[in-house]
Amino acid sequence: MKSLARSVVVLALASAVLALPASALAQDTNPLSPLTPAPTPAPTTTATPTVITSTQTQTSGSSTLSGTNAIVIAIGALVLIAAISFFIWYDARRRAPVRHKAAAATAGGAGRPGSKAKAKPRKLSPAERRRRKRGRAK
Repeated sequence: MKSLARSVVVLALASAVLALPASALAQDTNPLSPLTPAPTPAPTTTATPTVITSTQTQTSGSSTLSGTNAIVIAIGALVLIAAISFFIWYDARRRAPVRHKAAAATAGGAGRPGSKAKAKPRKLSPAERRRRKRGRAK
């Protein structure tokens, strides 16, 4: 059972790594270094008109989420949720109190654990009535 749990963890970590965008894995800058302003390019004096066609797109530093990236992220999230729920279920089953059959049999009945005891009859038998009558004071 432990090998299954380990394989689920490895699968969850692998899907989390695959869900990261490529730009996050190949950063050129150190994230712990202080932020320095980007050098500004020298202004040019000649203006050339740019024409954007249907096949050419202009991006200004923003990225979009493609359909395949969204599917990979969704699959990774589902695997992560499944792994978490499996570990919760596994831990709860391990730590739940266990009733052994021998303890249940000596606890007072041949019935299932948690079943009620047989109800006593309301009408006393003739022998029980005589026994109780003998015990009464005159």
